[in-house]
Amino acid sequence: MNLSLSVGSIRDDGFHQVDSFFHLISLHDVLSVHPASSFSFTSTTDLNIPDEENLVVKTARAMAELYNRELPAIHLKLEKHIPHGAGLGGGSSNAAATIFAFSKLWDLQPDDPKHLSLAAELGSDIPLFLAPTAASVMTGRGEILAQSCKPIHLPHILIIKPKDAQSPTGAVYKAFDVNPQPTHDVDEWKNNLELAAIVLSPQTGEALDWLRTQQGVELAQVAGSGSACWAHFATQDDLERVAAAAQQKDYWFAKTSTVNKGIRLKELSH
Repeated sequence: MNLSLSVGSIRDDGFHQVDSFFHLISLHDVLSVHPASSFSFTSTTDLNIPDEENLVVKTARAMAELYNRELPAIHLKLEKHIPHGAGLGGGSSNAAATIFAFSKLWDLQPDDPKHLSLAAELGSDIPLFLAPTAASVMTGRGEILAQSCKPIHLPHILIIKPKDAQSPTGAVYKAFDVNPQPTHDVDEWKNNLELAAIVLSPQTGEALDWLRTQQGVELAQVAGSGSACWAHFATQDDLERVAAAAQQKDYWFAKTSTVNKGIRLKELSH
């Protein structure tokens, strides 16, 4: 989750300069690996795209191509908890988890420079999920680890998303180019992509305005390019009260916190 996101002008390569302070949170998807007769993939959530276009499958094929190997005889099952198109890096974290899983299967180092380069080719924010710390300052187009940071303890985070809100990343950046906002230092927890996200999704703006009026909110922002918003609360009681109100408003919501470790490997019992 971006605690600070500062988008700059378009570079010569067509990408925007992006500087961000990113922190991992406890909200996560689960990618499980099971022996199978051939490579296959399923997801618990229908994302309305062919499986071949899912970042998990794209990453698996890219890893096989990188090492000139056949896809392993495994079944990858993706259990989704992070909503699609929320600005929370769900797809990117899934891609990073796939690199991690293949590294374990093939006895490779997940943070091998080849893997970081591959991750950056697949998506600008995938490498940060392979970073050696849960808190990172990223630069470039968002793919370069500029600084590993000490994790910050934020125990009372609520994420909400209007269920019909959509903020396609490419469209948000185009809206930003129409009305670019000033950049800021990543030490300042702001998101200058927020206005563009709200232009694309007024429901997100309404949700953010509502969050900022709730008692106990210490900070509230759009999450990345949207369409979710997040807020940190002074106490767990404040969070619980606003979460209940968000449920009444029929928002998707999740109660979460920052963590001090990224991708976790859990051995499944047979």
